[in-house]
Amino acid sequence: MSIVKPRVFLIQDNEDANNLLAGVLWLKGVDAYKFTSAEDSIAKMNELEGKVDVILVSGNIAHDRGTMLIVNIKRINPNSKILVLADEDSQKTRILDYGADEFTLKPLSPENVADKVFMLISREAVVNNR
Repeated sequence: MSIVKPRVFLIQDNEDANNLLAGVLWLKGVDAYKFTSAEDSIAKMNELEGKVDVILVSGNIAHDRGTMLIVNIKRINPNSKILVLADEDSQKTRILDYGADEFTLKPLSPENVADKVFMLISREAVVNNR
């Protein structure tokens, strides 16, 4: 029996943050995909037929009205959970209106981010078991 690892997209405008979070999540048994642009992540989401459990996105990318990342992800798979990691909360209302499941502010440790990702993964499992 093979174990299906959760898929997580990391869409951050900082490659170092992407690498750090990908490493922490990999150590916890997650397949992490790293992106620095919304367009690349949407293309990969389509390639994977929407089979992504959690998307962790920076506040700046999530707030971009041009790409409408959150709206486009929810169109591909409304069950994918979206966690936005932002610098400030001035964009919170709009980002939640776009369809984000969680919104949190920096600073956070990589472990805290991983915990939030697993909380979103487990939330889906709990709903499916009811």
